[in-house]
Amino acid sequence: MSATELQELYDRYAPGMYRRAFALLQREADAWDAVQEACIRLLQSAAEFRREARPMTFIYRVTTNVCLNMLRSRALRDVAPEADGPEGTVDALASTECRDFLVKLARELDERGLTVAALYYLDGLSQEEIAQVLGLSRKTIVREVQRISVLARALGEPRGVRGGAG
Repeated sequence: MSATELQELYDRYAPGMYRRAFALLQREADAWDAVQEACIRLLQSAAEFRREARPMTFIYRVTTNVCLNMLRSRALRDVAPEADGPEGTVDALASTECRDFLVKLARELDERGLTVAALYYLDGLSQEEIAQVLGLSRKTIVREVQRISVLARALGEPRGVRGGAG
């Protein structure tokens, strides 16, 4: 792949990757670090990309995993993030509450579980959509969401976070 092709891909996908990273990490610097790390991983794992999937699906998954690993690392260090974005809006508060909840879950879940939790709680994807994004069976996702829901209740799931097995 030429430098020009790489630049075109970056120009096309980096804004979406940044939005995803910022939604999870709530810090501009961390979000840009995540985008850079995700780009490196995408280059390293380009051969794993299944052509039947849309490129953004693969990019979204890699970016999400990078961010969740950063959240897990942050949670293990017990460092509370300080949001750089707009505060006070209902969406910002709900997103912050959900992200903080994911940080709690990060202490208890493996990478796949945390990815499912982010897609389910933060993004509001259905179990079918999660199965498609992750390339797993719906039955696997149903079991994972049930396991996460039990853990979420035990950890004191916040009011604004959806629960159940929908």
